[in-house]
Amino acid sequence: MDYQELKKLMNEQKEEMTPSERMAAYMKGEEVDCIPYGILAPDMAIADLMGYSTKQMSEDPEVMAKVIREKDVTYNNFGFGVGPDLRTIGVALGSKLFTPEYGVPRIEEHVLMDYADIDKLKVVDPYDNPVLTPMLDMAKELKKRLPEYPISTGVTGPVSCAAAIRPVDLMLRDTRKNPEMLKKLLKLSNECSLKWVEAFCKEFGPCSVFISDPVTCSDILSKKQFDEFSYPYLKELIDGLYEITGQPPMIHICGKTKPIWNDIANSGVCAFSIDNCEDLAEAKEAIGDKVMLMGNVPPVDVMLNGTIDEVIASCKECIEKAGDSPKGFQLNVGCQTPFGTSKENMEALIYAARKYGRGAKIGCLPKGLQED
Repeated sequence: MDYQELKKLMNEQKEEMTPSERMAAYMKGEEVDCIPYGILAPDMAIADLMGYSTKQMSEDPEVMAKVIREKDVTYNNFGFGVGPDLRTIGVALGSKLFTPEYGVPRIEEHVLMDYADIDKLKVVDPYDNPVLTPMLDMAKELKKRLPEYPISTGVTGPVSCAAAIRPVDLMLRDTRKNPEMLKKLLKLSNECSLKWVEAFCKEFGPCSVFISDPVTCSDILSKKQFDEFSYPYLKELIDGLYEITGQPPMIHICGKTKPIWNDIANSGVCAFSIDNCEDLAEAKEAIGDKVMLMGNVPPVDVMLNGTIDEVIASCKECIEKAGDSPKGFQLNVGCQTPFGTSKENMEALIYAARKYGRGAKIGCLPKGLQED
């Protein structure tokens, strides 16, 4: 299928609900026009398609507002989030960030190379911090420009947050040589994240929170390391977020997670976004009765490098595997939408959600699959 044919078919489709209306009805057990869907973290990819650099999008509220509107109008991704990414809390505490003109920023110098310096690191104040205060001001500016859009925020899981403060290789060594100091660092990471959410909710009211925690995956941490160094602090973060917002958070973990599926499902999150390296059908059987599943179209092989037909086929496969998950399913990308993903492929995901997810109802395969 070429793009012209895709657009023709999409013009023949009709959405009867907004994304928020669809999700609310779906979670009540009602039949909806199509299965809930999303395109995970597409902002940089969309900004690139619009001709804006990473720096422009992150620093200019007008550019960011244009990206948010485009995300809604073209990709039915309504609302926006402002908050710390994987590196922000580390930079707020003193780590050095390198931001390329295009692409993903990275930590080039960690602030905590020696635990002798840990007591110099204080819990951040979002109202008085050179990194977080401008971020909070950006959120206020965007809300002024986009008052009709709901605003949300995100935080980083404790292990991943700590990895922006102290290098991962040293943290892994700490699990054996400095376990108590590592736990102190994880506690500090959580305190900083919760301070941000407290300030955000003070300014904008309670909202949903999305947790990203790639370093806690089973590719990096053994189950024993996860049980001692990740889960207790992740649970602490989740409970703290619920206390602040009154809502259970969602979580995404990159990489292999099968050994920790039950831990995540029992942690208090409302939705679990699973990387494409794991099988949705297996996840549905294991934890589908405990938590809503999200995923997991391959971000690189399919969304970035695949054809329109390959995107559609992958989306159909995801819906076939998890469309009848007992606690619900949202079609989405298996990880952050890569920089350079085409407009055609993002629209192909929407087309597939509407086609194969038509007439979705929680716990049942959508009618769109049954009629194909």
